[in-house]
Amino acid sequence: KHVMVKGIKSPYDGDTVYWSERNSKLYDGETSKALKKQNHKCASCGLKFIDEERVNLHHIDKNHANWKKSNLEAIHESCHDYKHMSKSAS
Repeated sequence: KHVMVKGIKSPYDGDTVYWSERNSKLYDGETSKALKKQNHKCASCGLKFIDEERVNLHHIDKNHANWKKSNLEAIHESCHDYKHMSKSAS
């Protein structure tokens, strides 16, 4: 899926709001809903998603069969890796 870039926009122009909202259109279903609910911010670190950052859908209760909206949060791929790495290290 590709979403056209508006005008002369650049990922380096500092417009994180534009890029977060544009990139959320690359996702559908529950990931897109979580991004909109979270105002396009990572539920783990609180930063906006910028161009080319992968968004992961995290199951809060660790039950991958539980797809309730209240159990899902959109987070950066690196934040997701860190959450699972820190759980296995403890």
